[in-house]
Amino acid sequence: MIENKVKKVAVCWSGGKDSCLALIRILKENHEVICLLSMVSEKDARNHAHGIQLEILKLQANALGLPLILVDSAGEYELSLKRSLSYLKEKLGVEAIVFGSLYSKEDRMWNEQVAYKSGIEPLFPVWISQTHSSKLLYEFISLGFRSVVCRASTKYFDRTWAGRYLDWSFYDEIQQTDSCVMGELGEYHTFVLDGPIFHKKIEPIKSEVVLNSGLWSLDIQTCHLLAKT
Repeated sequence: MIENKVKKVAVCWSGGKDSCLALIRILKENHEVICLLSMVSEKDARNHAHGIQLEILKLQANALGLPLILVDSAGEYELSLKRSLSYLKEKLGVEAIVFGSLYSKEDRMWNEQVAYKSGIEPLFPVWISQTHSSKLLYEFISLGFRSVVCRASTKYFDRTWAGRYLDWSFYDEIQQTDSCVMGELGEYHTFVLDGPIFHKKIEPIKSEVVLNSGLWSLDIQTCHLLAKT
């Protein structure tokens, strides 16, 4: 039996459940996580994936105890990501980039192309078949992660879904909608507040739900980091 080589990796980071599942699986495989990498808009002071304010995203990285690298795309998303991956390889010795893609072949193909062009290996630890998405959500909740819906498409959800926690009631109700259970096609996004790989937990203090471009968005404005007992 050939053992998998332990690698120095970076994790492409949105702050949501897919990223956290990818991270915990990579850690269980004993890979060395050098940093989290998040594509952002410095102008808007938010990350692209889920619209989380950058100061809140930094608190999350603090809670995880991992370095966070913010990459401003400035309208050149792919080029900015390639440059960042090349930097991580050359300066920090990163050998692979971890993606939280689930089953979207187009998403995986794009990520693979960008990674290989940067001379770095792409890893997909949560890659599944579409029919298994429910099992992945079950695993996420069972592991003890605490996460909140930060974006919900108006095509599938009303305003009340923004700000909901991913608990067993959510698990049951999401199955009754037309959305992918894991929101793989952008039906909803999440922000993770706590879990088994968190050294501290995040407690939202102030937030509001806003409607923006067909999305009910939970704008988390203030958070506290709390010790875990």
